[in-house]
Amino acid sequence: MKFGVNDSKVYADVEAETFSLAEMLESVEKTETQANIDLSVDDELIEKTNNRRDYLFYLAIQSFDITSQAAIDQLATKFNCTKNDIVSDMKTLSNKETWQYHKQRVKDLIKSHNYQKSMLKAARKNDISNKMEQSFSFDEKTLVALAKEFKCRPVHIAEDINHFKKFSTQKQLFIDRKSKAPMIRALTRFARFNIQY
Repeated sequence: MKFGVNDSKVYADVEAETFSLAEMLESVEKTETQANIDLSVDDELIEKTNNRRDYLFYLAIQSFDITSQAAIDQLATKFNCTKNDIVSDMKTLSNKETWQYHKQRVKDLIKSHNYQKSMLKAARKNDISNKMEQSFSFDEKTLVALAKEFKCRPVHIAEDINHFKKFSTQKQLFIDRKSKAPMIRALTRFARFNIQY
């Protein structure tokens, strides 16, 4: 197949268009990357502002005086912002829609916190009971380590141990498992736990 002069001109035009398209795509990618960086900075700033307003809302419903100069100074220091930012947030919170928005955010945060706390408590109790069934030896270091793991105090771990070694707890456990002779099994485990712990 022979190419004429006009054919080579067409191919040269296509190559030039392809080259300019590649340049254009590269330019778009650079612009998009910068836009994404700008958006992430804006998102961080918005989230920081919302968190600050959530805290102000929470203090307000707890009847703390957040309008005093000392409180404004402390809040500005806490959130690493200016006093004007705090005052501006207070004015913004006086808007009914903004107030309702932060009320819902704080409510959701409290629910989430309580849910996480209850899940940790259930996991802690389950872990302690499993360790006791395996004759795990508890000492000061393990109590402190477990307290850190489950975000509680060592006294809570000790309370779980004492609760789990009760006869009534063991009896109910065997009844729930539908074991044969739950009273005898509970009595045996109760005796073992009270000797060991």
